[in-house]
Amino acid sequence: MGPSYQYAGLQNVRQVGLTVGECASRLHHLAYAEERLMFLQTAHLVPVPQWDLKKLLGRFQFEDAQHSNELKERLPQLRFSKKKAYEPPDSPLNLVFDEALHSANMVELLAGLTRVFKPALVAAYQKYLADTNGLVDYPSVRAIKQIITEEEEALQLLTQVYDDIANTPEKKAEADAWAEMLGDMLAAAGGIDGTGEQNPAALKRVRSTTTYTIPKHVARDDTFPRVWDYIHYENERVAERLAEMVATRLSEMTAVEGLAFVLYETKDQPWSFYMDISRHLWDELRHSMFGEVAVEDIFGDRSAMPLRECDATYIIELPVKDWYVALGIGVEAALMKYPPGKRDEYEFCRDMAQYPLMANFQDFDWADEVLHVQIARRQLKDWFEGTQQELIDLAQKGVDDRVEIRNRQPASTLPNVSHILGQANKA
Repeated sequence: MGPSYQYAGLQNVRQVGLTVGECASRLHHLAYAEERLMFLQTAHLVPVPQWDLKKLLGRFQFEDAQHSNELKERLPQLRFSKKKAYEPPDSPLNLVFDEALHSANMVELLAGLTRVFKPALVAAYQKYLADTNGLVDYPSVRAIKQIITEEEEALQLLTQVYDDIANTPEKKAEADAWAEMLGDMLAAAGGIDGTGEQNPAALKRVRSTTTYTIPKHVARDDTFPRVWDYIHYENERVAERLAEMVATRLSEMTAVEGLAFVLYETKDQPWSFYMDISRHLWDELRHSMFGEVAVEDIFGDRSAMPLRECDATYIIELPVKDWYVALGIGVEAALMKYPPGKRDEYEFCRDMAQYPLMANFQDFDWADEVLHVQIARRQLKDWFEGTQQELIDLAQKGVDDRVEIRNRQPASTLPNVSHILGQANKA
């Protein structure tokens, strides 16, 4: 053998490796598993009360959607039907994930993720790299190497949460029983990549005899205090307006939860729909963390600012499609106008509050919202069956409903942030 760089640094070049058909079969199963993990984590984001776990689930549903998409796009390059690439494989793997959806609590959810699905994925990807010829199958190898990096980080972070939550003998026993059942089912289904032998006799629905639905209740732990709404101030009240803007970003977790309903409960849409909503969900979660980081930067304590409760009622009371129309067309599209809008928020933080960190957050928030309006218009073109005027009317009704809900209880003042003003001059 020559030097390690002889074949452009590629591995297993003299190994016969997997055939095109074998590569396609494994990737099809893995793409489906990643897709189902996107739905699993999204479905449990709303009922999970732990703030930090919500954020992890929101991040990893997005990453798993990206993984699935990369593999699906690879499949037609392997003489695999493009249509079938976006359909489930001929496998009982669906039953295993249907059961996982019915995880009764956080302990079971995390046991399934950290002790069954994520380890199985990492092992299957590593086995794929070992079995395939790295020269002939390089496009798959490159994608899988990146996927492994993200899946290993996901497993590490989720395991830390699992260790914190499964902290009693009773919880550990509960986790053991659930993980063992899911693990046995996954093995009986032929494994997560479809390379094992199937055992149909061991595959019976236990909890998934009924369809899982997201509970119509937004769960919260005690990380943050809560108020019904914030008093709105104009830009001239610089400290009060900055506090309102930071708190509003923090409370975008409710938009995340609303989008979780949209993604999970909207059935029979093209894969591009779920990719778009997955991205939108993750962006709104990033925006919530913009607020969280700013609060910690201002006060040294992320819990110094309260969450807004009224929007949690809003996402529960409105039908899923109506809420999404109100968000994408009634709220986000309106924020493209200047002034006020997203550009105005950015310029306020940059020029009036002179708070560089929040100005950068608002700059990226503005960029993301431009994308979200494009997504809403693109998806509602097919999803919404009425006329353009009916769409506009429904969006306005959603905005009016939100105002009515916000007015049900008095709004609150927020902590004083005046000490942070003018940071740019102090730098």
